[in-house]
Amino acid sequence: MLSPLLNALELKCNNTAYRPVMDAIDLLKRYLDQPIVKEGAFFDEAEKIVLGGVVREEWRKAVVDERGRVERIPYELCVLVSLRDALRRRELWVPGANRWRNPEDDLPPGFEDNRDGYYDAIRQPQDPEKFIEALQKRLREALTRCDTALELGTTGGVDIVEKHGEPWTKVSPLSSRRSRRTSSP
Repeated sequence: MLSPLLNALELKCNNTAYRPVMDAIDLLKRYLDQPIVKEGAFFDEAEKIVLGGVVREEWRKAVVDERGRVERIPYELCVLVSLRDALRRRELWVPGANRWRNPEDDLPPGFEDNRDGYYDAIRQPQDPEKFIEALQKRLREALTRCDTALELGTTGGVDIVEKHGEPWTKVSPLSSRRSRRTSSP
């Protein structure tokens, strides 16, 4: 199944930070014609196999054996999961596709020449650090308001309870929340 998929897809990437998935795809393409038999269940030990950005930490034991060899089938599955995630995040794109198209095609014409005006129009800073700081500040303030509302019991029917020994968010049914608001004290 992997061979027709990889032969049918042409993948592109505009950023070197997303190379791990592209490198992993290239590795899989080189091995497409090699059958997976007992002695072919692992990649050649001389291969440079990308794990970071491709194989999640919690999956490493299933992919890399005790001798440091990388098993092909689990690695292929990890690559496919990483490919799916990269396409969803638009780190990789497919020429000719609509949903998975080049994200730069979504920018307005002359974006680079008019970058300042576009950022002003959406009221966002161009500096990513400032954007992240502002977002973190808003999130901290929202969490503080939530904590305060939980302490005061003014959440409108939302509560933090324990279920199976774990914290659980409980939301009362909409009808009981409406009746509490409309009933007199």
